[in-house]
Amino acid sequence: MSGSERFSVNNTQIRRFTADGKPLVEKTIRCNTPLPISLDMLMGYMDAYRGELGGVGIVMPAIADGRVDGDSITYVCEDGGRNLVEIYETPHALVHDYPDVLSGVIEILRRAAAAGLCIDPHIKNFTVEGTNLRYVDFSPPLVEPYIEARCSVAEGEEELRILRENFSYFTPRYLPYHFAGDFLNVDRSADSLFPALHVLLTNAGLLRDVGLAEFESRARAIRSLEDLRLQKRIFMI
Repeated sequence: MSGSERFSVNNTQIRRFTADGKPLVEKTIRCNTPLPISLDMLMGYMDAYRGELGGVGIVMPAIADGRVDGDSITYVCEDGGRNLVEIYETPHALVHDYPDVLSGVIEILRRAAAAGLCIDPHIKNFTVEGTNLRYVDFSPPLVEPYIEARCSVAEGEEELRILRENFSYFTPRYLPYHFAGDFLNVDRSADSLFPALHVLLTNAGLLRDVGLAEFESRARAIRSLEDLRLQKRIFMI
């Protein structure tokens, strides 16, 4: 999970270590905005979100320990390996040279969408170790009570609009466009991959009767909104 922080404004620190011969990851999460909920409640939302994803067959690293420490939440998880941004030199390599891995990612997205769950489709949130593909992101917890809590402390109408719109992009309706748009966050030339992604997402059933031009337009619009959020330093957690 390390190495992906440059693609996020969330205040999360990652430490890899070994205990009893087992590789582990310590993930320490701090809030960037004053939330109207306690850290214990926030952790409860994270655990509930993990449970929802696991309940539909989405494999995540097992949790060895989880606790609230002062102003932070700390999880110790099994090490799921490096994320896809770290492993593959460019998104082009992932799409063209590793179809099995990409198909595995799309299957995870399909499972979440079929169950009506929100998920962050950025490829930094997927790790591979051998043949094991895992989804690793649960902060912020994309469950309705948390989303409402975060939006309730938005500073002004513009921030509220950006937050509401951004959270909506994790829902099944927008998931395929969000997935493609996030490739531009890794490599601005990745729009050349949109035709191939359009075919793959259509074949997976995540797109239905959506033309390539509409697909590309929506993907770029989602990326633009997320870039605006990053520019304005609007935190999701």
